[in-house]
Amino acid sequence: MGCIALLLPFSALQAQTVSNADASRIVHTLSEKLTEGYPFPELSARYKAALEKNEAEGHYFNLTEEALAARLTADLQATHKDVHLHVWRDANSYKPRPAVYKENEDEQLAADRRGGYGFQQVTLDGATSTAYINIPGGFKSSQEAFEMAASAMGMAAYSKHVIIDLRHNGGGSGQMGRFLASYFYSGGNEQFYLNGFHKDRSRDEQEWTYAYVPGHRMPDAKLYILVDHNTASASEGFAYAMQQLHRGTIVGDTTAGAGIAGSMNHLGNNLVVFLPVKMVTAPHATVGWEGTGVIPDVASKGPDALQAARRLILKDILADDQDSIGQAAARWHLEDDSITGLQGDALKKKYAALVGKYNQDVTITADKTGLRWNRVEEGRGIQSYALREVMPDVLTVVDMNLEFGGPNCSRVYIHRDANGNIESLTRKTIMNAGNIYTTPTPYTRVK
Repeated sequence: MGCIALLLPFSALQAQTVSNADASRIVHTLSEKLTEGYPFPELSARYKAALEKNEAEGHYFNLTEEALAARLTADLQATHKDVHLHVWRDANSYKPRPAVYKENEDEQLAADRRGGYGFQQVTLDGATSTAYINIPGGFKSSQEAFEMAASAMGMAAYSKHVIIDLRHNGGGSGQMGRFLASYFYSGGNEQFYLNGFHKDRSRDEQEWTYAYVPGHRMPDAKLYILVDHNTASASEGFAYAMQQLHRGTIVGDTTAGAGIAGSMNHLGNNLVVFLPVKMVTAPHATVGWEGTGVIPDVASKGPDALQAARRLILKDILADDQDSIGQAAARWHLEDDSITGLQGDALKKKYAALVGKYNQDVTITADKTGLRWNRVEEGRGIQSYALREVMPDVLTVVDMNLEFGGPNCSRVYIHRDANGNIESLTRKTIMNAGNIYTTPTPYTRVK
């Protein structure tokens, strides 16, 4: 029993080791597939030469399947860095298709449904008429995935500004990008979206936005697309196409630079290669984002990209003379961005004269944290909120009326006489739709 136990690991290792003859065959098969399908003949020739040289020097012999896959990938990437071109071990892909496919399909379907087909969040900001759609997961192309996308776009349907967040989205199906893009053009105004060319140029493929999408289209909405270094492949294609069509503003970091589409191919001995065969470019061009990535129109690092896009929207609203409600809301939010944050002893010292009772339901008090706005509301007792300075003589009542627009939606404005003495206070609240409510009666100090 002891001898058997000792021999099992050795036998398992031997079973995974690729024979020299099989290694040579795998290298030959990989070279042939690159020569036949890779869209750039000069690069496929370089790949083939590097593989044959390394084989002749014995670099691929006496290796396990995993080690051989890793060595081949490293050598290909060292010759020319194509983010898509990888070799790996996938024993499941060599098993009988029906049983394995059904098992994998069921698992993938459950995972896709749990993950919302890559769609994580849709939020609406009525104050700025902005829809934010977060799609960190990869692009899928099943019926359910398109239904999910249509639902997300339906929520955004009547917003004037749309932010689509593709940070961390590693790609997937290019059809999803075309589907999303189609919502930003009116029916009958289909656009030449991307071009794909193969080594055999007679197989070139023109990709156009779709003539039909379910729900309301948004041809007049302003589109902002957030990207980062992890935005890759098909999600890059969407950002790239909308940038080239001048239909969206790209905000964030330069993307991964994976611009050659392809498919999985068997090499033998449980090894597979993702073989890029179609270079994707702008219409009527031979250059895309492969190797360079999509360069943002507005550079912004990491988490700051969302705030950068929102600031662009606020400035855009201020430039729109037809939207007075939107302009007031935009000024409010821009003021929040520059909030002084004055609090504690500094706040108490600057606004010491505020302490006291106002009308019959509000008292401003001082404690070790700073100043507090205390009010008595029928049925709810005393409610107390911290005050923070937004700008001179304008204070946020933190967390008051959260249901209307977040922690900074209520403010107190101080009115002074010619000598600088406090005459009265006005409280304003920005509502969900952007209109600003002002208390009808000023708050005056109770003697």
